[in-house]
Amino acid sequence: MAIDSVRDPVNGVPFKSSDNGSITDSASLAETFDTFLTLLTTQLQYQDPLDPMDTNEFTSQLVEFTSVEQAMATNKKLDSLIALQNSMQINDAVGYIGKTVGADGIILMLQDGESTITYDLGANADKATILIIDEQGDTVRTLEADTEVGHHEVVWDGLDDDGEPVEDGLYGFLVTAIDADKKPVPLIQGTQGKVTGVKLIDDQVVLEVGELEIPMNYVLTIE
Repeated sequence: MAIDSVRDPVNGVPFKSSDNGSITDSASLAETFDTFLTLLTTQLQYQDPLDPMDTNEFTSQLVEFTSVEQAMATNKKLDSLIALQNSMQINDAVGYIGKTVGADGIILMLQDGESTITYDLGANADKATILIIDEQGDTVRTLEADTEVGHHEVVWDGLDDDGEPVEDGLYGFLVTAIDADKKPVPLIQGTQGKVTGVKLIDDQVVLEVGELEIPMNYVLTIE
């Protein structure tokens, strides 16, 4: 990382800083710390015995240096632990490849002309409908759904309302349910698909179902 600025020196010791104003790394910290100790011992050696310097400031700075060094060492250890944890999570998630998972969501992956939609009704409904929506926001298929309370699975055969097959890929879907009084019935909707891969995004393990990415904490079922 390029160094582009230097802070005001403390007792002649400059602090090298980066864009965010922090000490760049442990190497520069050690270099600064060694220089500080050299200056400290030299000034103490040549101080006036009749007018000795106040060592409280030196002691305070020494403590600050030590605290920063310890904090940087702790951060390195934490980074190592996080990397190890992520590695273990990815290794565990590899076992999901080839298995069918169910997850909350409003996106489904049409694979090999087929996709499974899941939903849970909180009460009996008078009418339930599933809309399949393409990337342009157009409804390509409207499906009538089961209206009984509980968990339901609906397999979409990859055909549009004209009976023509659509391309595999990502589609949005919306489940709606109303009762006899035309009031919405509470529900939870999700999707199912076969895991094809695993990757890490922002320190979070994500399962790949074709082009669909499902965070691990969204997974509800595994088959």
